[in-house]
Amino acid sequence: MKITPIKLSFSNAYLLTGRKTVIVDTGMPGEEAKILRAAERAGVKTNDIALILHTHGHVDHAGSTAALVKTLGVPTAVHRADEGMLRTGTMRPLTPLRLEARLILPLVNKPFPPVAPDLLVDDSFDLSAFGVEGRILHTPGHTAGSISVLLPDGAAVVGDVMMGGVMGGNLFGSRPNYHYYAEDLRAVHQSLRALLNAGVQTFYVGHGGPLARADVEKRFAFIV
Repeated sequence: MKITPIKLSFSNAYLLTGRKTVIVDTGMPGEEAKILRAAERAGVKTNDIALILHTHGHVDHAGSTAALVKTLGVPTAVHRADEGMLRTGTMRPLTPLRLEARLILPLVNKPFPPVAPDLLVDDSFDLSAFGVEGRILHTPGHTAGSISVLLPDGAAVVGDVMMGGVMGGNLFGSRPNYHYYAEDLRAVHQSLRALLNAGVQTFYVGHGGPLARADVEKRFAFIV
């Protein structure tokens, strides 16, 4: 299994490559070319891409999905609790956790091209049908439909369950931190505990990262 991080303007997307390749998240609108160029550099052919999977339904993680679907013709997947955001291209109200989050709200609270997801995923969803050995863990809190992708080697792509550092992950990106926004902070803590209980060793986050297990345990020691 190969994980290829793709640093975009506001967030990270990822390529998960086994027998085929799954794109996890698609950044802001207009970033489809960056993702396709990253796939080419990673040696991934477009006809080897089997699925676009979303960790959740926010603009900086689903903004280029509609454009990629037009180019690639592959199915898209999201948890049913975030389905409405993809279908309408609008986000539910964002709940800031700190001042920085309030300041950047106008930059991230934007509509995006809608797309009708083909698949609604939950904990029973099997990625092996798309050429990747991995499983889904529902990790709500940031949004009700946030999910993580658990991989066999102890790595996980966790979206915005947490983030690395500050300034969108551009400073101190390897230091675990709360994300800017959370629909349910208690659920965030429960999801972090579930990821640790699942044995995750390396956390690939939507902003900054990757994060080491020991650092996550130290930062969130009160939930362990």
